[in-house]
Amino acid sequence: MLANIDELRQFKIFEELNERELEQIAKISNSEELGTGARLSATGASADHLYLLMQGKIAIKVPGQGPQEVLVEEIGPGEIVGWSTVTGPYVYTASCWTSERSSVIEVSGTRLRQLFEANNHIGYRVLKGVGYVVSKRITALQARCV
Repeated sequence: MLANIDELRQFKIFEELNERELEQIAKISNSEELGTGARLSATGASADHLYLLMQGKIAIKVPGQGPQEVLVEEIGPGEIVGWSTVTGPYVYTASCWTSERSSVIEVSGTRLRQLFEANNHIGYRVLKGVGYVVSKRITALQARCV
């Protein structure tokens, strides 16, 4: 099912977009219900989708020393994962799984990048919000390493 603009408005990365711009994002987005343990991304895999968490929880893990992955953060509603889909080289930097039954909006990475190319102002405003998310995640990871 296609996402709607009211759902998209709930996410910080889209806060600077107007209704017409949100409609363009909605057209390339789908709402999905996922069970516990659904894998959204794998470290090093091609970043094909941006995920917006509507309900539930998602665990974000990065490679640690040896075969174990380190939990960076467990996010809740209103947060995103998969920001690598809009930043080159378009490869996921973390693995993400649902920690419980979750509702997500899946945005096509390819189509989102095409939208940004055609409408640079949309890309600029969304990437400002993505920068906020990246900074927050790095801070969370640093706190775990201390």
